[in-house]
Amino acid sequence: MKRLYLSAAALAATLALAPAAHAAVVLSDNFDGEVADDLNWDGDAVFFVSTGSVDLIGAGGGFDLYPGNGRYLDLDGSTGGNDPAGEITSFASFGAGNYTLDFQLGGNARGGPARTTRVTLGDFSVDITLAANDPLTNYSFSFNTTGGQLAFRQLGPTNFVGNILDDVQLSTGVVPEPATWAMMILGFGAAGAMLRRRQVAYA
Repeated sequence: MKRLYLSAAALAATLALAPAAHAAVVLSDNFDGEVADDLNWDGDAVFFVSTGSVDLIGAGGGFDLYPGNGRYLDLDGSTGGNDPAGEITSFASFGAGNYTLDFQLGGNARGGPARTTRVTLGDFSVDITLAANDPLTNYSFSFNTTGGQLAFRQLGPTNFVGNILDDVQLSTGVVPEPATWAMMILGFGAAGAMLRRRQVAYA
């Protein structure tokens, strides 16, 4: 029994010394690539506008609603009329698995009614409703999904004032590194061998 305890302690020490696992960033966009306002923005290397109209605004332009935050997107752009509000979709498609999504979302900051932004990736979906004066806030979601493209959609008809999106980052779930797996396997193997020896001794 004492040897078994020692083996378990050795296993715990092995896991404690194992290299820390980490998540890999698979998508990142802060929308700072363009200096001037781009009304009816058509996208960049990461996202394209898949529905309606989206405006790129912020620092250096005439519509800096959240000073100090660089460039960002108004998810209900300048087209207006009967067009739907905007949606951006990632060019990249992501496989099934665990992900963590981080982004900033704020209210329209122009006195418009509350607006709802829908965020989707495969079968993951979340709706966030913000009043006009809600500040730019960090959101983080960890989820398992069937996979697909990442999209942000402004729900409802267009009224030229949508929620503000910035600093989008998507990471894969935390997966142990190969060295961590090797140490875990060795540790469990040693514990299993000790149990077998103990069973034989009492047989």
